[in-house]
Amino acid sequence: MIRMASSFLYVPVALTLAVISCASSQAETNEGIQQLVAKIDNDVDPRFVYDYEKAKFAPPKGKTLLIMGQSVEAINEYLDNFPYEPMPGGWAAYWAVTEISGVTEAHTNVVGNTHHHQMLVDRFPNAVVHSAMWMVGTWDIAKNTANGKYNDIIRQYSKWAKSTNRPIYLRIGYEFDGPHNALEPTEYVKAYRHIVDLMRSEGVTNIAFVWHSYASPPYKKYPITEWYPGDDYVDWVGISIFGHAYGGPDMGSDADKVLEFARDHKKPVMIAETNPVAGIEAEGTEVWDKWFVNLFSFVYEKNIKAVSFINEDWNRVAIDGIEDWDDARLYNNQQIADAWFQETGKDRYLKASPELFEQLGFSQ
Repeated sequence: MIRMASSFLYVPVALTLAVISCASSQAETNEGIQQLVAKIDNDVDPRFVYDYEKAKFAPPKGKTLLIMGQSVEAINEYLDNFPYEPMPGGWAAYWAVTEISGVTEAHTNVVGNTHHHQMLVDRFPNAVVHSAMWMVGTWDIAKNTANGKYNDIIRQYSKWAKSTNRPIYLRIGYEFDGPHNALEPTEYVKAYRHIVDLMRSEGVTNIAFVWHSYASPPYKKYPITEWYPGDDYVDWVGISIFGHAYGGPDMGSDADKVLEFARDHKKPVMIAETNPVAGIEAEGTEVWDKWFVNLFSFVYEKNIKAVSFINEDWNRVAIDGIEDWDDARLYNNQQIADAWFQETGKDRYLKASPELFEQLGFSQ
């Protein structure tokens, strides 16, 4: 019990000790999280600090745009589990060049994920949209795109994009060089240019066009240069980082080639998709040491200007070829989540705010 005695408050010794113990335990937890974050190497390779040319919506020097995704289900779960954490600077969604579904209205795709671009606009007024356009070589999708078969869809998307009044990062035929997309370089380049030309003719000015590489052994071993649409058509270069990060901050020769190409063409680089696909277990911090430290060290070293984290349980996503991927949602493990938010809570990472669009060079 607690009772008043004359002019002072009397607190039993047991309660006092409990409070001290709780405070001490919290301090130890905080120190442990700080130690995890301290493992990240903050050194920047000066070769990857350069002025950008013919780019759009790049964060200021020393800043990285933080994006989260990638489905309605994953976003809702994220918000339910982290209601008091700062909102990321952007949210991700997907659609296909063959149909407008998932843009103006919600659409659940064949792998079981729901996407809804307009929901992101309505729900997050101070965040960018990270939009991925599915386009593959099979079924003549890319060839038909270049020939104008989907022009009405592209015009509808253009109209919608203009209405959002915010930056949109559009990945045209994301992971263009991935074997799973079977895109021939000549067909891809024609389709990519056709999309950009048509959107520009529709008066779209708030889209940054992202050329997103798989950053792994490419389709038919084509060199990266053969897929390039040209400096006038590319605002950003994107890469995927999944299993790459388990081997250390060096993401492999294929990723190096893409980053060197981006540097040569003076384009900002984003990690357009990333996740520790072997999973995040409920206990322990092994995944932090083996994957997250490498990811963040890479972000610093290579001066990465945007990171889009996919918060997903891959067991529930029906995608061929990822049967060994596991549940890698941040809220599986409190220590991992705390370390994530301590790192991304730094001023370096641009999050949702009334000033964000101005920081990205976008005028409303």
